[in-house]
Amino acid sequence: MEGFSPRNLRYMRTFAEAWPETTILQQLIAKLPWGHNLRVLDRVKDRPTREWYLRAALENGRSQNILVHMISGQLHEREGETLSNFQRTLPPPRSDMANQLLRDPYNFDFLTLTKPFAERELSELERVQRQGSRAAGS
Repeated sequence: MEGFSPRNLRYMRTFAEAWPETTILQQLIAKLPWGHNLRVLDRVKDRPTREWYLRAALENGRSQNILVHMISGQLHEREGETLSNFQRTLPPPRSDMANQLLRDPYNFDFLTLTKPFAERELSELERVQRQGSRAAGS
């Protein structure tokens, strides 16, 4: 075999070291594109967390960009199971969707806050800014 770049060979070696047993390959890793596996290998150091992200990508059909965003936002630390009766009262596609809606944590990274804020403080800040913009428009 020929034509592999040194970088790709390093990735293959890292991949083989991260997943030495073949059972995980067939169950999870082989079902995802190579790029997804590389993003997880580059950004996540411990195996259980790697598996969590790979499972999430596989189960939810996440793209590489979304997977990277999930990792950078440390979604595995923020996501938990919700207590609900959706599994018993809704058909499977709807119950899964309802659980996902409730389980997705709020991510306010786009606000670029420099210190912790309570939701009430953010609402108050937004109200003050709206009043300021109204006053400036008058």
